Amino acid sequence: MTVYVETDFLLALAKDSDWLQGSAEEALDKYDVETSAFSYLELVLARERYEFDFVPLVANLLELVPVRDDEEKQIVLKGVNYYDEGMTPFDAFHAATAETRGMDVLSSEKDYEDIDVSRIPLEPTDEE
Repeated sequence: MTVYVETDFLLALAKDSDWLQGSAEEALDKYDVETSAFSYLELVLARERYEFDFVPLVANLLELVPVRDDEEKQIVLKGVNYYDEGMTPFDAFHAATAETRGMDVLSSEKDYEDIDVSRIPLEPTDEE
């Protein structure tokens, strides 16, 4: 049986010590688990509180707790890398989603101009 897990499951596996760690490890043996890019985004947000090395952690966790398909896996990996390069967690995952899907981003966020995502300015231009 495949079950969906969310961030507390990932945190239980990621942290050195967690009251849910044993249950999470047992669940890995009992179930096929799956999660989403949202859970990994939340894990990145929790990173500051728990101070773990999130780039290798996410890569390793993706092997244990996969996402639905290869596209979503690419979004997670690219999002984590963009975050590591200095983007905010949400902008990093938005950029990763747009890039993975081959889309431009309609946004006022100028950080997109520093990566391989084309930004269409949302802000008014002088021509308007």
